[in-house]
Amino acid sequence: MRTAIAVMLLVLACVGGSAQDTKLYVAEAAHYRVSAETSQSQADEVARRMEAVLRLANDIFHFDLARLPAKMRVRVFRDEAAFNAYLKPIAAQARTDFVFLAYPDPEKSELLCFPRAEKAFSASLIHQAVVQLSRSSVANMPVWLREGVAAYLEAAAWDAKASTYVPRPNLVWLDPLRAAVRGETPLVPLADLLVFTREMAQAKLDVFYPEAWGLVHFLLNSADRAHNRILWDAISALDATASLEENSQLVRTRVFGWLGADRVFQDFKAYVLSMKNATDLAREGSELYAKGDLERSEASLLAAVQLDPALSAALYYLGLVSYGRGAYPKAEEWYLRAYDAGAGAGLINYALGVNAFAAGKYDVSSKYLKLARDADPAAYAEKVDALLKRLEGLR
Repeated sequence: MRTAIAVMLLVLACVGGSAQDTKLYVAEAAHYRVSAETSQSQADEVARRMEAVLRLANDIFHFDLARLPAKMRVRVFRDEAAFNAYLKPIAAQARTDFVFLAYPDPEKSELLCFPRAEKAFSASLIHQAVVQLSRSSVANMPVWLREGVAAYLEAAAWDAKASTYVPRPNLVWLDPLRAAVRGETPLVPLADLLVFTREMAQAKLDVFYPEAWGLVHFLLNSADRAHNRILWDAISALDATASLEENSQLVRTRVFGWLGADRVFQDFKAYVLSMKNATDLAREGSELYAKGDLERSEASLLAAVQLDPALSAALYYLGLVSYGRGAYPKAEEWYLRAYDAGAGAGLINYALGVNAFAAGKYDVSSKYLKLARDADPAAYAEKVDALLKRLEGLR
């Protein structure tokens, strides 16, 4: 989640940083100037990533990139310690995530980052790159729109061979948003969210981020073209020279006004309650499997795996579906993927043993069944011993 990043942006929007005499490797791209402390290859790769994020974000914003005031600057530190040493004259405490510093002079503004594990690095880089692009094009974009788009895109996966980011749904915010829509936690009225200031968002980060992400997701993905039109109209209505209050009020009255914020809010809440994440789809698939509806079960489970390729429960049930159809080699593939994703050794070895038994591979079955018994005797010893006796009679 990007709450810590958002706080850093909101607090330091117009504060200057300090310079350090450090050797830097520089990569110039079409829209970015990337400086890296470690190597030229690092600078080159981050430059490619930044251009890829720009393409991804501009599929939504449609900014005229020729009007950018300068190449956007990115600095990659050798590690988190060097990153915080650079920020020390500015920040009251150490930071653990990337920061975009926006100066009055756009040529001095810079995105600061450091090496992290791939998933975390991409999420942080995408989020702050979207913020940087937004502020470089429209300095005072409504906060919900800028941060909502950043949160919407940050689950995209990096494809190094193609030098592109592949969009993926970011449903990490769905559970807290559904809880708010159901009335279990606070939900900001839409008319209020549209005019949130940076300070208001900072004061209610746990409420603001799920709702801003959800609103952007809804406006982009709703089957109702009237909802889609709202997002495009909101972006096109922005004035690069207007204040935050002016742009926010403009969007609220002119763009949301023609449908009515109350109607859009009701449609938004209904849409949120209809959404399903990978866990929802896996649960639905398991229930359909229990009812014997293999076709619909498989559809739900495959949708779950598409959202979360490492969801072991969905992978396991896909194995059961294939087993139920007599597709034993495919069932084995799913079971092995479930094991790699973290499913229990007892459960998977027992499933593999039963699958091999049904396929007539008795020696393989015996091996897996014994592994299941060893992994979890309490759960599988009795069942395994019964099957092993049957195997002895068939050999």
